[in-house]
Amino acid sequence: MDHQLYLIQSQFKEDLTINVISNDIADLLKEVNDPEIRQKILENLAIKELHTLSSQELSKLIRDADNDTIQWTTSTGSSNQIDVEALARNFVIHLIAKLLSSKRDEELFRYLLGGIRLLHSLCDLAPRNNKLEQILLDDLKISEQMLDLIFYLITVLASFKKESQLALVHSALLACSLYLLTAFISSQWNELALVLLAHPKVDIFLPVAFAAVHIDIQFLQVRLSQFTDTGMRSNLAEVNRLCQHCEASLQFLQSLCQQRFFRERLVKNKELCGEGGILLLAHDIMKLPFCEESYLMAVVSRLKSKVLSILLHLCEVESVSFLDVAASTTAGLTLAKSTIFQVLELLKTMFRGDLNGLAAFSDKTYPRGLLQLNAMRLTYILSDDSNFRSYITMNFTEVLTTIFLLPHAEFLSSWCSSESRLSEEDATLDYDSLAAAGWVLGVLTSSDVPESTFNACRVSRTSYAFQRTSLLVKVVANLTFFIPDLYKEEKDLFLNTFLQCLQKEIPNLPYGVSNDAGAEKAAVISQNLRSLLVHAESLILGFLNQDDVQLFRVFISQLDPLITPESNIDKTEEGNVGNQGSPNPHGNENKGVSDNSVVEELNQLNIDPSNALVRQEHRIDLPQSFNARVFHESEGDGQNIETNGLDSNGMASEEKQLRKRKRNIMNHMQVTMIEQALQNEPDMQRKAASIQIWADKLSLHGSEISASQLKNWLNNRKAKLARAAAKDARVASGGEKQGGGSGTDPVSDTPESPDEFFDQAPSGSGGQGQGSQHNRNLEAQYVMHTDGEKNMKYQKI
Repeated sequence: MDHQLYLIQSQFKEDLTINVISNDIADLLKEVNDPEIRQKILENLAIKELHTLSSQELSKLIRDADNDTIQWTTSTGSSNQIDVEALARNFVIHLIAKLLSSKRDEELFRYLLGGIRLLHSLCDLAPRNNKLEQILLDDLKISEQMLDLIFYLITVLASFKKESQLALVHSALLACSLYLLTAFISSQWNELALVLLAHPKVDIFLPVAFAAVHIDIQFLQVRLSQFTDTGMRSNLAEVNRLCQHCEASLQFLQSLCQQRFFRERLVKNKELCGEGGILLLAHDIMKLPFCEESYLMAVVSRLKSKVLSILLHLCEVESVSFLDVAASTTAGLTLAKSTIFQVLELLKTMFRGDLNGLAAFSDKTYPRGLLQLNAMRLTYILSDDSNFRSYITMNFTEVLTTIFLLPHAEFLSSWCSSESRLSEEDATLDYDSLAAAGWVLGVLTSSDVPESTFNACRVSRTSYAFQRTSLLVKVVANLTFFIPDLYKEEKDLFLNTFLQCLQKEIPNLPYGVSNDAGAEKAAVISQNLRSLLVHAESLILGFLNQDDVQLFRVFISQLDPLITPESNIDKTEEGNVGNQGSPNPHGNENKGVSDNSVVEELNQLNIDPSNALVRQEHRIDLPQSFNARVFHESEGDGQNIETNGLDSNGMASEEKQLRKRKRNIMNHMQVTMIEQALQNEPDMQRKAASIQIWADKLSLHGSEISASQLKNWLNNRKAKLARAAAKDARVASGGEKQGGGSGTDPVSDTPESPDEFFDQAPSGSGGQGQGSQHNRNLEAQYVMHTDGEKNMKYQKI
């Protein structure tokens, strides 16, 4: 850029400035005749003196300026002045020159932090001062210089690997530099992301930003370890501030990753995804120790939640599979599995409720983020990915057995209740760069700096409980699902692993239960699974789909004969035959699922069993005599399991659908919300702003919906309604021919699946390797009928 030559020419003068700053600058100014050197000394002095002022004090100085010349009294009592316009125009380039020419030590970092703090103040005042606004916010050349300064400064911070004594100033400088981007570009994350992506050096900025945050996390690891060691107790205030800076920087990256186009660019960055930059950061954050101190406990939980959120966003990218890229090398796959192991260990301890008191933590002052929910979401995604599916099976099944071995009453209250005993609260840190930098520089005392504030995003206990339960069912469904052509080596892997884990509690499985204690545990597992199935059926359309519930039912039908004594099975079968009056050729795959005792238990927990039981007619029956041991011997008998238990009559026509299972982008609640909104705004698909607003709203009630996905959905919906209206017009005019014809729309002649109302991820898109996520598709159990745009209903096919 234009200033590069200037930097070289000013190198000697800059060195002179550095040497003379240690003297009395006010006296030196009287002896310096060179206007350029005098101006540079004034800039040094301005940074050293003006950054200590608050925004209000600096605003008063500028308002009182005579001929736009700021006058102030230095700490030594001497009076100085500097032109506001000259300061604003030369300030950024001065900091760049300082960064290029100085030794990278604590003195330089503190000087730069003071400069960044002053820039924050000037940008804060710019909207109320025309001259500052024209220079700092409207002048493209100054904006380019600001971006160059921030990019280069973060590059320096990313390469700094010295002792942790500089952890506090390093972390504050990184966080304040990142948030300076929101001060002079835009506080709207989608706008900021677009500007960054348009910058020619963005592919350099991305890896160094994550690397710099990683260094601060390593500093935090050391400090937290010292804090938990009573013999090396760190200063609590310093550790708290270090946590705050780390969280702010990570939150900045998380906010950018929430923008679809930004994360798509991120996944394509070889250094971050192909070489494990992001996974290294996630791995070290997941290893951060929890402390008993309430603030530290909460902030570590939020850090883990935020980095899991970043991974979840990257997994949503459709153009390139993040998991495929991460697992593309042996080293990458090893790192990914090590990171996943940390996630699974976290879930294991959280489910046990002994995470250093975290699970029982009742102080509501500090929100802890959606840590458990995000960990379960990531586990669900990994369980449906061919790269990590078997790893999840081998390392998470023990956690599942522990859950299903809970005493029945405890299991019902934890997993089958409409209100979870434990609830999590997500929150966004309201980071104050001026206060944060002021405390590190000693300008502000602890009493002057307010305690961290958060913008909380509360999730109702009911919604949280249902999401948590649905994720548990989905993980079991994914691990049960099996495609012979793709995963021959995984046949019965989950079932066998589950049995192996149960053998630790119930010896002699699957050849019978050896004692009364084992029989009691087996009965508890069976009872818990059946109760969960009833509860899961009540969540269909809102939180679960038919496919997941059907696969969960298949798992129960596989497991039940292996853990239930044969005498009990025989009695149950005889009872079923006796009650029905005649043998049922299909049997009842849910032996005892709809038992009155289970329904009564669910009623006590505010669960409406009718929501589940009303769907009994829609179930697809499995042979009553089905036994997983027979499955090994007869491929024909096992066919029902390999096709999710579908009736053999429709096997051939549904086989292809099975291997392409669709993922609806919206659940029933989201569809209902957007349908209601369309009543007031029928032409929403033409309004980009409305689409973005509603995409954000819908994302709060289910999976994230991008604006492009919502627009696609709206266009598809409008086209279907138009076809339906055209067909109705033909019927009304008597022009429609029976049996089809040239004037008949073939699409309208067949019932429309509700899946067709959802935008689908492109199959076989570029960049997807053989290890990409396998989608499981089953034909819909219902069709959606529309009456105009207002009335919509489902009817069984």
